[in-house]
Formats: sequence, structure tokens, C-alpha cells
Amino acid sequence: MINNNTPWLEANDTLFCFGDSITSEGGYVEILQKCLKPMNINVINAGRGGDKTPWALTRFQQVLDAKPSAISIYLGTNDSAIGRRRWADEPVVTPEAYKCNLIWMAYLAKLAGIAKISITPPAYRFEGESYVEFGDIMAPYRIAARDAADAAQCRFVPLDIAFAEEWARHPGHTGLLLTRDGVHMTDDGNSLIASTMLKAWQLPVSGNSR
Repeated sequence: MINNNTPWLEANDTLFCFGDSITSEGGYVEILQKCLKPMNINVINAGRGGDKTPWALTRFQQVLDAKPSAISIYLGTNDSAIGRRRWADEPVVTPEAYKCNLIWMAYLAKLAGIAKISITPPAYRFEGESYVEFGDIMAPYRIAARDAADAAQCRFVPLDIAFAEEWARHPGHTGLLLTRDGVHMTDDGNSLIASTMLKAWQLPVSGNSR
């Protein structure tokens, strides 16, 4: 069983942040870079806009070939939405398929000798008009990410809980709270992602994050 009470990263580690546009935009990754640089931990942005886990698997070998010592996987926002409403022309990725894809990524990483793998679920729910359109569609994907982390013995980042708790601190609020468009993060949203990751990884949270 994985020990979640010990630091996940250490000096001289290279961490690849693998994800979709929330990652590729750089917000939370830049915070991690600033927080972890004093510990001599190198953080690389490996995000790609629009990524879903089936598509992400097609480029995962490139990450493995770079031989990082750790990989943070933060995917699921697009997996939960495609095949529905405005994205009805794309194939649906079911929660079970999403879970299996995450497990495959972890398995491939371990085959490549990378023991440090972290999984982060979708961040709680869409906001604003996107929430009106999709509702709480992320819920089964959040559970699937937990199941994948358990099955693959990966470090889990409870980002959904952190976002839910932040919403609970604003009773009666409607619209946008942590995103600028319902999906992509504001500075506060990126700060919350970074701080939640650092806490789950048992690493110091500096003044650059919550």
C-alpha cells in the first residue's frame, strides 16, 4: 500500500505535469515551479489543450521517453464533457473508460521505471453557463479517478474536495468563482490547484499558493 504521509518528491526529481488546457496554460504549473525550485525539483509542463485520456495516451510515450522521475496526471474535464451538448459530435468517454485509461498510464509509467505517479480528478464541477449546460456531469469521473489511483497505487490529489470546500465558503454564490469561463482557472483557481497538490504530496506550501 502506498504511503501518503511521506514526501512524494525529493531533491533532483524531475516532475512532468501531464494534462489538458488547464495544465498547458501554465497557471498552476508555474506556481509549482516557483515552490519546488528551492528544493531542486524541476517541473516540466506537459499539457495539451483539448486532451482527453484516449488522446493523451497517444502521446504518453513521449513523456516516458523523457525519463522523468515523477508524473502528475490531471485529466478528466474534457473526458466528462465530450459526447454531450456542444461536444455531441465527439465520442463519449465513459467513467469506466476514463478510469481504465488512467490505470494504463500508471501501468506504462511503472513499466518504464517511473515509480512516482500522481492522479488528480476533475476539479469539482463546471461553473457558470457551463454548469447550466452540463450539470454535475463530473461526479462519476471524480469517483473514477479515485478508483484508478487506488487500483494503480498512485498518490491521489483530492482537488474536487478542495474546490467543493471553496464553493461552500461562498453560500448563495452563482456564476464564476474559480474559473474565468466555467472551465479554465483564474489566479485563485490555479493557486488552489497548486496548494492542493503540494499538500497531497506532503510538500511545503509557499506564499505563492494557498
